[in-house]
Amino acid sequence: MGKASTRARINVIARVVLVVLGGYATAAGIVAVLSATLPFTGLPRIDSVVLASMLGFVIYLVLLLWGFAERRLVRLAAVQAFLAAGGFGLASLIGAGG
Repeated sequence: MGKASTRARINVIARVVLVVLGGYATAAGIVAVLSATLPFTGLPRIDSVVLASMLGFVIYLVLLLWGFAERRLVRLAAVQAFLAAGGFGLASLIGAGG
């Protein structure tokens, strides 16, 4: 097994782990923000959480597809980390104020 083959395998494994786990964390952060902000639109809180959870499945699917289509692994990791941290950060700020 050559050096290029080993490097390609590591790249694929890293991409799969990043797409599955990072995509889940990113989708969870976005769902947290949505479920915290949707009640401000007049939607009842329970309906906001259910709607945000359903949208989370679509968001996760989009993140999975984009993760495998993105050529640069570093860009994928950076965007997912930014979105996940921003989502959970905003949700905690909104939740603390309300």
